[in-house]
Amino acid sequence: MTSSHSFRGLRRFAVLVSAAALLTACSSTPASGGTGPARGAGGTASVACAGSLIKLYEDTLGPAFERATGSSFAGPPCAGSLALASEILSGEISPGVFLSIGAKPIEKLFPAGRARFALAIASDPLVIAYSPKSRYYQQLNAIRTGEKPLGDLFGLLASAGFRLGRTDPTQDPQGFFFILMTKLAQTELHLPAGEAARALGITTSSPYGSSSQMLDESALPTDIAEGVVDAGSAFLSEAKQFGLDYITLPATLDFASPSQERLYSSVSLVIAGSAERGEVISLDAGLVSPTAGSRPAASDEAADRSFVAFLLSPAGRAILRRAGYSLTAPVLHLAPGVRSAARALPAEVLSLFRTLKGSIAPT
Repeated sequence: MTSSHSFRGLRRFAVLVSAAALLTACSSTPASGGTGPARGAGGTASVACAGSLIKLYEDTLGPAFERATGSSFAGPPCAGSLALASEILSGEISPGVFLSIGAKPIEKLFPAGRARFALAIASDPLVIAYSPKSRYYQQLNAIRTGEKPLGDLFGLLASAGFRLGRTDPTQDPQGFFFILMTKLAQTELHLPAGEAARALGITTSSPYGSSSQMLDESALPTDIAEGVVDAGSAFLSEAKQFGLDYITLPATLDFASPSQERLYSSVSLVIAGSAERGEVISLDAGLVSPTAGSRPAASDEAADRSFVAFLLSPAGRAILRRAGYSLTAPVLHLAPGVRSAARALPAEVLSLFRTLKGSIAPT
């Protein structure tokens, strides 16, 4: 996180509250039943969102939510999902909604009673984005177009002088999945022994590789565009949002195809002493319970619920589809002791969950 993001968030909050009040005063058209969130009473949805969502959230998703509901949106600066989970648990931030990459960051809030569910609503393929300012641009372009095989990419990444950017796997799921992708690429693409690990600087003593490659998730797309790095990890949605050139990965490597889930789970990485296995990369939403002694205004709680409902509405799903997400039927991950969707989800979210034929993840 950077102070510039914080100041931008404060300025944005002031402008959006005023805009929301105006929208609420001028509009009286209710949303049609079952197709989206109802118009709110001018509350503010406080959303903690993954860094890969920052541009979509600020430029498209948030404003569309405002127009649809009359509520505003604000929240802490976007950051890595795992880092956000830690900040919520420590009390550093207190959002009402947590929009994360994967269910696991939200599930970290379950034991403390800070969340009751994580709702997966789409998948987001992993890609390799690259800079037009890179001296390796022509070689990367040749791999993108198929003129050269994908296997050549990893030799290029491992070459002396190549600047690779990725995120910290202990703080951000994208960094975690990027390492798992290279592990699969080593075998699936029949790379020379150790080539994928060399590209990341991974050794026995450095299981996450070179720290110089690890950049802030919110800044990484801009660093790629401006040529600070030659190429870097990205989700397809990020590459599209920022207008980046990117190399598409096959289903065996992009962590976005449910049919390949068994293959994804064959690779793992130890995070905080636990071996975490690969899975489909999902976009997940959860409502965060307030800390003890803290209670937001009723209108703000209503706006939080409405934001999650908006993500499942036709308008919200259309935005996600255009942004590059692969829409899926919602999958609900329940906190221990919460035994049904009806007990976990607010009414407006439950209605859309059922309409979209959502399912409950096995425990």
